[in-house]
Amino acid sequence: MTIEARNMGRNLSLITINKIIQLMGGALWAVIVPRWMGPEHYGRFALAMSISLLLWWVGDLGGLEVFGRHIPPLQEKDPDAARELFGQAFILRVIIAFLLVPVMLAVGPMIAPWLKGWPSALIAMSAGLHIISWSSFHLLYARKEMGKWATELSWRLMTQLPLVLLAGKWSLTAQMAAYTANEVIYLSLALWWTRDWFSWRALQPNFAFLKPYLRMGLGFWATNVGLILLFRTGTLMVQVLTGQSAQVSFYDLALTVFFLIYTIIDQLTRSFLPTVTEFHEGGQQERMSRWLQALTQWGAALAIIAVIAVQYTADWILPFILGGDYVEAATVLRVMLFSLPALVLVGVGAVAAAVHQSPRVKLFAIAIGALVFWGGAAFITPRYGAVGAAWALTAGLNVYALLLFSQVRHALQFPWRKLIGLFLLAIPFLLIRSYVIPNFLIALAASAAAGGGYLGAAVALRLASLDFLQMALQLLPGRSRSDQGEGNSM
Repeated sequence: MTIEARNMGRNLSLITINKIIQLMGGALWAVIVPRWMGPEHYGRFALAMSISLLLWWVGDLGGLEVFGRHIPPLQEKDPDAARELFGQAFILRVIIAFLLVPVMLAVGPMIAPWLKGWPSALIAMSAGLHIISWSSFHLLYARKEMGKWATELSWRLMTQLPLVLLAGKWSLTAQMAAYTANEVIYLSLALWWTRDWFSWRALQPNFAFLKPYLRMGLGFWATNVGLILLFRTGTLMVQVLTGQSAQVSFYDLALTVFFLIYTIIDQLTRSFLPTVTEFHEGGQQERMSRWLQALTQWGAALAIIAVIAVQYTADWILPFILGGDYVEAATVLRVMLFSLPALVLVGVGAVAAAVHQSPRVKLFAIAIGALVFWGGAAFITPRYGAVGAAWALTAGLNVYALLLFSQVRHALQFPWRKLIGLFLLAIPFLLIRSYVIPNFLIALAASAAAGGGYLGAAVALRLASLDFLQMALQLLPGRSRSDQGEGNSM
């Protein structure tokens, strides 16, 4: 095994471990904090965190893509230029971070009357600290120090949870102070890990040097921000359109659980990106198309099984975990999950777009999806609250997914009838739910039977092929070499 292969294996292992920790942190946060705070207080805190997260992306500037593409070659050819690129990006983010505070102090009270003074200042300060840390974390990514890079998101909730539990019962100001203290921890780690890259010369403002890199990064930034706006502005819109913090908490909690489910399926899909890219670069277009088709079939089937499981059990599981005050969150989650199968198409479409290096494809689809979401939310959220916002989000995500998928369909050569058949096959299994006796154990057994029945029917009707499992097995260590000749014939 080559050094590059060993390093790649180690990096993938570190990322996988960090992803597991991230999922555990998200699950612990969803189980403990909402019940502890109650819907009203948690809704306010969720809104503050959501605004802070949106502000993060003001300072993203496509830095991960810029550093990942330019730092390694610069470090080999001109180390001083690599250091200057890092220093100029750091200075620009510091300036952005300082500007956020006065902006948030002015805008905060317009969003909610209780977002004034210290809560607004702490929202901006936490976002600013996060933005500053990004230069260092992006550098770690470019240097292939994946364990350190993944720490930024993976461990965040694990350390945030005890801080919020210690201080959060006092007030929103105390909650945001704990949230900001958590950002200080990760900024300190980032600065320490990249301390050798700081020099007085590199930190002298020279934005003319940064300009061409910034121009390139803005294209990636627009795509990243568009997706964040599509996912994360819903919490803000529920607050503005309803003025009810409890509705904000229902929406935010449902979105958190939705992300936990989506992340698992999305990571499974994206884990095949290196394989598909290798086929594309090796000129094996037919083989690449077969893999993308198989990913679409099985990704959609797994997502539909997840939808079936949640539709059958959410009304019992969420109130049991979160408390009886959060019954409505189960309805919101069930609505959001209707976009999950389409989001699998996003994952496959993103893989195809990445292989063909066409970021504009994603940007156009995101823009239309966001407009559908915002327009729908403005119309139905004032009347139906968090549930209405969930329906608007589902519509926006489905439009985004279908537009993205349709633009890369030439790379997939996918039999559309099979994909439509997978979706239509789910309808009877979803309709049966209304006839299930209202008992958790019976609902759990019925969801397992419905999921198994759906998958069996999909295979029997040849809507999902078992060939994909055989193809995936060829990637396992010890089999890839022996099966290489067989795989090339596929």
